[in-house]
Amino acid sequence: MKSRIIRSLSQATCDKAELNRRILRLKKCFDEANAALGGRKKKK
Repeated sequence: MKSRIIRSLSQATCDKAELNRRILRLKKCFDEANAALGGRKKKK
């Protein structure tokens, strides 16, 4: 679900550089929280 939200927001804001930076910061926060809770990182 998290990746779906991030993808949707990223697509909706692709022409707005500042919002793209916010999205990337949110993604980083989600990844850090997931790692702190013991989640595994997905490999691409």
